Amino acid sequence: MKPLDKTLVRKLAVVLVIKLAVLVALWWGFVREQRVTVDTNSVAAQFLQSTPIPAKGLPQ
Repeated sequence: MKPLDKTLVRKLAVVLVIKLAVLVALWWGFVREQRVTVDTNSVAAQFLQSTPIPAKGLPQ
C-alpha cells in the first residue's frame, strides 16, 4: 500500500467510528426508552382476516 492509501484508510476508519458513535448516542438519547405495546387480539385479527385492510393515511 502506498502511504497515501494508508492515510485514506485511516481517515475513512475515523469517520466511520465517529458516525457509529453519533448513531449510538442518538439511539441512546431518543430511542432506548421507547416501547411498543402490542395487543395480541388485534395482531391475531390482522393475520386471520381474509381481505387485506389498506394502511391508514395512504391515498388509494
